Amino acid sequence: MMKTESLPYKNFGGHGSATHQKGKTGKAAAILEYLNKTNLIIIPAAFLLGRISLLGGLMPFGIALYAATLGLNINRIMISIAIFAGMLTSGATVQLYTAVVAMLLFNAINIPFKKSAGSHLRVGIIAFIGVLIPEMVLTYLQGFLMYDVLKSIINGFIIFALVFVFKNVLEVLGNPSRRYSLTNEEILSIAIACALAVGGLGGWNIFGVSLKNILCIIIILVFSFKTGAGNGAAIGVIVGTVISISSNSSPIIIASYAFCGLLAGILKNMGKIGSCVGVLMGNAILTFYTNGSTEVLVFLYEIIVSIVIFMLIPEKAMDAVVTKFDKSLVARGDKKGYSARIKEITVEKLNKFSRAFSEMSRTFDEISETKAITEKHDITAIFDRVADRVCKDCSLCVHCWEHNFCNTYQVMFKIVEKLDGKGWIEQNDIPQYFLERCERVDDFVLAVNNVFELFKVDMVWRSKIGESRGLVSQQLKSMSTIISNLANELNTDICFKEDLENQIVLELTKAGIKHADAVVYENKFGKYEMTLTYKGCGGKRSCIGCVEKTVTEVVGRKMIKEGSDCALNPKTNTCTIKLVEEETYKVITGVARVSKNEKYVSGDNYTFLNTGDGKYIAALSDGMGTGHKACMQSKATVNLIEQFMESGFDKDTTVKLINSILVLRATDDSFATIDISVVDLYEGEVEFCKVGAAPTFIKREEYVETVRAASLPAGILSEVEVEMIHKKVGNGDFLIMLSDGIIDSFKDCQDSVKEVQNILQGMDTRNPQKMADDLMDEAISRCQNNEPADDMLVLVSKVWKSK
Repeated sequence: MMKTESLPYKNFGGHGSATHQKGKTGKAAAILEYLNKTNLIIIPAAFLLGRISLLGGLMPFGIALYAATLGLNINRIMISIAIFAGMLTSGATVQLYTAVVAMLLFNAINIPFKKSAGSHLRVGIIAFIGVLIPEMVLTYLQGFLMYDVLKSIINGFIIFALVFVFKNVLEVLGNPSRRYSLTNEEILSIAIACALAVGGLGGWNIFGVSLKNILCIIIILVFSFKTGAGNGAAIGVIVGTVISISSNSSPIIIASYAFCGLLAGILKNMGKIGSCVGVLMGNAILTFYTNGSTEVLVFLYEIIVSIVIFMLIPEKAMDAVVTKFDKSLVARGDKKGYSARIKEITVEKLNKFSRAFSEMSRTFDEISETKAITEKHDITAIFDRVADRVCKDCSLCVHCWEHNFCNTYQVMFKIVEKLDGKGWIEQNDIPQYFLERCERVDDFVLAVNNVFELFKVDMVWRSKIGESRGLVSQQLKSMSTIISNLANELNTDICFKEDLENQIVLELTKAGIKHADAVVYENKFGKYEMTLTYKGCGGKRSCIGCVEKTVTEVVGRKMIKEGSDCALNPKTNTCTIKLVEEETYKVITGVARVSKNEKYVSGDNYTFLNTGDGKYIAALSDGMGTGHKACMQSKATVNLIEQFMESGFDKDTTVKLINSILVLRATDDSFATIDISVVDLYEGEVEFCKVGAAPTFIKREEYVETVRAASLPAGILSEVEVEMIHKKVGNGDFLIMLSDGIIDSFKDCQDSVKEVQNILQGMDTRNPQKMADDLMDEAISRCQNNEPADDMLVLVSKVWKSK
């Protein structure tokens, strides 16, 4: 008998319950889908537009809005209901009949064009015909008076014109995510639509305060504060005109709103309070001069309420609305949006490149390992080659390599030990029992020595290839680090100072610098940098001083032009210059150099430069030996230092790359010292990087300090350890960098470094060039017969405060 089990009913969904639940979910989703942002704006606007009545009882605004929806994917049933509701609240009777018939005619006439989006002109014509027919029928029934005929035609033309306005508005609302700014027609259409919607509030009051007036003032305040005096006045004219036409307000209200918008925009630089004061002043001034304050244009308490609401509106909310209307704001925002996306793509690609170089580096690292001679594989290779040359056709081959394989292998291992010890073998290095058994001893010894010689050559080249691969691995790893650092730098958000940009442009204009534009940002060190474009002075360079002074006063920091070249574009007569913060410290460098032989070039080379990011670099390199070869080595090293450091590479990466290049560049030895001093011109800190270099001296006011590091020159070893030394310098300190030829000239002294230190301590000159010359003269005088034994170089850099 089968066993059955009863389950509660609630565990079964049932088809009917599922369908019911699905229906409920579908209805809720449909409601949420319908209540999107567009419908939440259009339906209330339709209600308000339906309430507006012009002189003569005309109510064209709701009908025009309905007509504008033709050809658009908008539910017109809800819009028509909202329009009818608005008309009923305004006491419409005959107008309601006209609206109903007109809307039905709109849909009927539009049937042939239902599948295509309606153009502005076609929809306008349909609206004109659709509203004119019921109006003319009604006029005929009322006696066909000429006044009624003209009124009907005027109503049709008003609706025809308003269709263009509302079409523009609906297209903007239907595409809220577009990235370009609004056209002038769209801006004007939205302003008219907003003013009409506000006019639909009619005489609604809360505690005696007119909602219509409050909203009008808020609109004027927002646009004046965010877009300036011109747009504020224009919005004031539009709002005032619509309110005046749609109500019994005096036409002077147009001037009042326009004047309030103008003053609010003029005072917007004082913030929200400034714009509020502008509206108060505008209303008070115009009221006084028009009627001597006998009749108030806009009541003070309505302005106060508007100001309170305006002050509570977050600026982000204002920006969300106003940005679409301000082309400059949209353009800037657009650029930031696109540039942010471009930055993301660039950073992503750079990170991929970095990972690729890192993987290549790892691969080269793995295959660059060299094998020792005593490894089993290498020993086996030697055995096989010897056996192939000597034993292959020997009559005892089977006896040695098969029957006595272990004994033969032991002999071969002993031979390898001898090869490791002295590099070749003789007969007395081979065990006696093997000599007695082998028929080809002389051939065997000769073959072993030949094979081992070939093997040594092979190992040398394998070692060189492995070393080269290791160096390539280092270079790839350095490239990976550089690209990764560049990606991180690009990924850092730039802090633009828009408030300073506007202020700088304003002050430059006041100072007579015309058509100025500024981009101001804060770099990764917290310092201001800015690019200015303005109408130039024709190459006279008279504008630079004025610009530097004006900008310095605005930002409160000493700003100077980067570089000394004139930045005039002769085609446009505009200058584009970059201003940076003036460094706290300045550095000037003096050089003295003497070669060992006057007939040959010096093997010591140097460079010093300001990188433009607050760093000053002094570097020297001493090539191996003297003459042309040493010069080429040190010159290549200095050039690489200059290029890498100026490009933003860090010291560690720079030194490792140069070292690997020197190791790889030639078959013979290629050595060079690296001596780099990097001065932070803002903080007064110096970072020393020394690879095989002579000591550096810091001459302070009361004593001389020595900076030294023990390491081999670059190009000797594939791996180089970079030691960084940090010191602080102050106003009037000197950095003295030397090649080893200077130190060696004092070799007769007990401590040559101490002797140089004492000489520098005794110098009173504050001129870096004279200090370099004096030290060089002293070094030459200590040489035998005053003839240098090596190339000599002195680099003296003086540090002083610029402010």
